[in-house]
Amino acid sequence: MVDEQVDQLIQLLKDHGLRITPQRIDILKTIISMDGHPTVEEIHQQLELISLGTIYNNVKLFVEMGILTELPYGNGISMYEMHKPNHYHVICDSCGKIADFNYPDLKEVEDVASKLTNFDIHLHHLEIYGLCTSCQESDIKPD
Repeated sequence: MVDEQVDQLIQLLKDHGLRITPQRIDILKTIISMDGHPTVEEIHQQLELISLGTIYNNVKLFVEMGILTELPYGNGISMYEMHKPNHYHVICDSCGKIADFNYPDLKEVEDVASKLTNFDIHLHHLEIYGLCTSCQESDIKPD
């Protein structure tokens, strides 16, 4: 599954005229295998032989291409995930853990927003905040 996904992304990079470097391939494989919402620093921990700057530059490129989605949640540190349409996030107020969940498309909300504001709506985000199970069990309260 990972190799198939990487092959598709390599083709996308080629289609955009970008060089296929071993570092780019390693970064993509690592993000896919982490299967979550890693920070650049967490990606770097898995790929210590690749400079932090190279990882930042490639992650930025992948965001610009729509391969990754940046999740800039409050603490000034962005998390990243492979682009997945029509899903939402529950975020722990205490530890920052992010969990994905699916819910039927909120197209109706976009339509109402467009009618009320005359905006041409093309995207929406839904974030729900609370305490994850671990933080509930340890009785950690958010700041």
